[in-house]
Amino acid sequence: MARLIRELIFSNNLLLFLLGAAGLIITLLLFQFASQRKWGLAFEKWFAIFYVFISPHVNVPPFNYLHFINLAEEGGTISKLPYVFYPWVIFILCGRLISFFKHQFVEVLLFVAIRNPCFLLYCFMPVISALWSLVPDVTLRAGMAFTGFTIFGFYIGARYEWTELSGLLRWGYTAIGIVSVLRKPNIGSEFAGITSHKNSLGSIMVLSTALWYLHYSQTAKTQKERWMCLVLMLFSFYLVRATSSGGSLVNSLMLIVLVSSLNFLSKLKFQWSFTFLVGFMVLGTIGSIYVVENLESIVVGGLGKDLTLTGRTEFWPQLIAAANQRPWFGYGFEGFFQQDTIGAQTPAHFIYTSIGFQPRTAHNGPISVLLSFGYPGLAMLLISLFTNLLFAVRELSRRPLAESGIAIIYLVFIILNNMTEGSIGDIGDVWLAYVLLTVRLSTDSAKSSSSNNRSYDRQLGSPLHPD
Repeated sequence: MARLIRELIFSNNLLLFLLGAAGLIITLLLFQFASQRKWGLAFEKWFAIFYVFISPHVNVPPFNYLHFINLAEEGGTISKLPYVFYPWVIFILCGRLISFFKHQFVEVLLFVAIRNPCFLLYCFMPVISALWSLVPDVTLRAGMAFTGFTIFGFYIGARYEWTELSGLLRWGYTAIGIVSVLRKPNIGSEFAGITSHKNSLGSIMVLSTALWYLHYSQTAKTQKERWMCLVLMLFSFYLVRATSSGGSLVNSLMLIVLVSSLNFLSKLKFQWSFTFLVGFMVLGTIGSIYVVENLESIVVGGLGKDLTLTGRTEFWPQLIAAANQRPWFGYGFEGFFQQDTIGAQTPAHFIYTSIGFQPRTAHNGPISVLLSFGYPGLAMLLISLFTNLLFAVRELSRRPLAESGIAIIYLVFIILNNMTEGSIGDIGDVWLAYVLLTVRLSTDSAKSSSSNNRSYDRQLGSPLHPD
């Protein structure tokens, strides 16, 4: 259908001219509206929700053509739409963007650079890794797409506080679920909706369930709002079950328990909160791996049979052995699983399970990063993750749970999810979430420290530090 429409448009010069003229008029009108603060803010929020919606690379035209991942792949003219769409968005929102770069950008960038330097260093790795990649042209394209995707995530994270981000994320995820049901109403087992795989939809709905539950338990004030939260939480959880993804169901239950425990965690001292959270994640990780590796025997009729999750522990050692062949730099971003392109030049060509399955992804976040950037790249990401975890636990006692709980939810989810999926190494919704929470945690941590220093100076009454 999309191909037919494309051929119809480009084969008719008059129609092409009329569409171009209409597009120009609409663009100018939107630009004029966006110059007003109220409308500009509304457009920016709608774009943020839309960005969350397309972040997992949904397969619904024309949205699938607007994801940055299209720039990482060789394709026709339609796949170059991001080169048009994002400059168009920048033009529409240029007033707000100029204000951001004048008043916030340098400050937020410094906060991130000082508080979480390993995150910034890691963000440069995809492009730089083209220097040693097995397929430098593929890595360079993918690295540029990664950079563009990250920059927009950085802007959204810097622009909005936790409560606003929570709303944008909740509605973006819920929109994915609603459109999935509307587009494919015959929901059966292994339901993938408008995403590329059932595990992808399952992960998104896990977060949607947890965020709606957090909003229900901490923020919702009126009876109507509480009912809405409850309905959307149950809708999201229903879709988790519909995917038949055992890993997603386990993660969803873990996050529900976590959200229910936030009040308890916030009353503990920092050391005990951190210890409890780490222990919780260790148990969750062990449980997730055990479930997905023994799913056929322990959960048939319970979580649902999910044979696609088995076999990971069989090829993980082979992937680690391949990574150890290039421990310092790895194979470059998107450079390892290129057996269809370069054949035996990549060790991925020789990796099989006992049943003949050849993996196309690592199905594990740390291993995926290790293959791309070697041990230094993996160390950067792990240090960044550990830093964020420290900040998030500290914020539990400083901020309302409706705000501080969001970072805890995401960090626990990212760690649990990446034990059986390589989502942190992809250009997608999980990396977007990590960018958002890193920017916010770094900013909040820096501001909290500055506020504490001023308070300490006032208590001392030092003449060297007047108010």
